[in-house]
Amino acid sequence: MNDEQARLAAAQKKADALRDAFSEIPDGGPLLLVVVIDPETNTRLTTGFVTYRVDGVPQLRLVTS
Repeated sequence: MNDEQARLAAAQKKADALRDAFSEIPDGGPLLLVVVIDPETNTRLTTGFVTYRVDGVPQLRLVTS
């Protein structure tokens, strides 16, 4: 595996972990489409949905590592 393949594999693993941790099954509420894109190749790594509330209480959070 060359350096680029290793980088892409690590990026895909992280994208999948984020999707698994935060994606929700759409339940009819307001939704946001969350897409993880590798900025070096402009490749979509994963897609998921999260719901949010309209009553002003934020339900989204950003997690970085």
